[in-house]
Amino acid sequence: MRITPRAVALLTAVSMVTPLSAWADEIGRDALVARLGAATPTGANVGIGQVEAFESAGNFGPNRLLAEFAGKTFIDMSGSSGNSGHATFVGQNAYGTATSIAPGVSNIWVYEAASFAQTANLYFGNSAQTPLFAPSSPVPLRIFNHSWIGSFGNVAFDNEVLRRADFSMNRDGTLFICGENNGAGSVMNSLMACGYNGIAVGLTSGGHSAGDVATGVDGAGRMKPELVAPGQFTSFSTPVVSAAAALMYETTSVAPYNVNTTRRKGVTIKSALLCGATHNAGWQNQTPTSGPNRGLTVKPLDPVFGAGTVNVDRAHRILTANEAAPSATAAGAATATAQPLVSWDYDVYVAAMQRHYRIDLPAPADFSALITWNRAPTTQWTSGSAPAVVNLRLELKKVVDGVPVAITGDAGVGVFTSGNVLSASAVDNLEHLYIRGLTAGSYVLSVTRDDALTSVAAAALTWFVDLPVILGDIDGNGVVNGADLGQLLGAWGTAGPGDLNGDGIVNGPDLGALLGAWS
Repeated sequence: MRITPRAVALLTAVSMVTPLSAWADEIGRDALVARLGAATPTGANVGIGQVEAFESAGNFGPNRLLAEFAGKTFIDMSGSSGNSGHATFVGQNAYGTATSIAPGVSNIWVYEAASFAQTANLYFGNSAQTPLFAPSSPVPLRIFNHSWIGSFGNVAFDNEVLRRADFSMNRDGTLFICGENNGAGSVMNSLMACGYNGIAVGLTSGGHSAGDVATGVDGAGRMKPELVAPGQFTSFSTPVVSAAAALMYETTSVAPYNVNTTRRKGVTIKSALLCGATHNAGWQNQTPTSGPNRGLTVKPLDPVFGAGTVNVDRAHRILTANEAAPSATAAGAATATAQPLVSWDYDVYVAAMQRHYRIDLPAPADFSALITWNRAPTTQWTSGSAPAVVNLRLELKKVVDGVPVAITGDAGVGVFTSGNVLSASAVDNLEHLYIRGLTAGSYVLSVTRDDALTSVAAAALTWFVDLPVILGDIDGNGVVNGADLGQLLGAWGTAGPGDLNGDGIVNGPDLGALLGAWS
């Protein structure tokens, strides 16, 4: 099947790159550098696939002679290309040495969009061929940046492309970062933003297509986008999120964090990026503010801004925390050891499975929790029925006299100021709690599988309590104690957890700082 000229369209071809200094603070990069210093990740040893539409005949790739791209290796996956101004701007935000938060990305695979959808990667239209594996040499390709929109002109064809993309991400642990259309209220194109397992990206200004996935597309009614980022157009906000993902992939691929390989799965990186996003003052996910459904939503994201503005400092804090240890029942969690205030947990959810986590808040705070899970399509690419997707529910309850108690409705008045404590979408493959003004006390965070399917789902739960960072609180539980000391000593001589002064090594000055902050 040939793609018509209108099927793949540039989001924009005329712009200029905004200096990094203009938006670094907005996405948490300044906070990340202030906290980590010399140990700040740069995207080193993480590959990016740059997928571009033709800007003009024969031109879809970045200008490799640009000074910002010196020392970088470009691998042509769709044949040779002339220079595209659009692709050059995208590249500057994704991996440029002066304008990207991921200047350490040194290997870029360049694809033309129609070629990528067909023989260069996804193999749309070839029922016998699965998508190609993501390249692993000279460094692993982890992220595919899609700063283009389009359609094959037929919803069944678009669904096949999206199924193949989700299959690829679920198999390889990669992430597709996909731009929305430009313009508030504009049409949401199916490709590539309407997949399940990737991240659709809009603009912090709100000037992008947003809302529910259209009827006919797999998973109609799901909310898009998932994240927003700064940029003049979505073509250029999308690589900001790709660069953020590169920092997370690097962090989770080096010692000591690489010991737990589930940290660097695409679904875990995605969950951390969404959960850690900054929610602006007007952020809301259509939760009733009074009555019996106060605190309950079936629409987990803001209808325009998704989970919020990408924040690399918060996402990094989530992914470098210890993986949580769940309880099998809510009652068991209510009396179990409290989990860190910032944490994550990866699991494969089978039928009727539940996971529960006790979280103790030492002071009032805003609370964010998010779980997302992959669609795992079979190779029945062209089936008229969309692949079935499991359904999980996310809820926070308050522990009262040792018992977890629901705080939806009037029971939550006085417990939290606003937001939702129960997320129960029937169609989205994510659930999100964002609670403002949650009072101090003990809580149980619960994930429950509600569907009757026999399939399983790889899912990542993340949470973030917005309290000031306490120097020396390595495990994120709000106090500096023996557990933190043990982690610091275990990382002695490395750049791992415990590098409190950000000089790139855990040593005596860090030990002194921790002991000085002892609770």
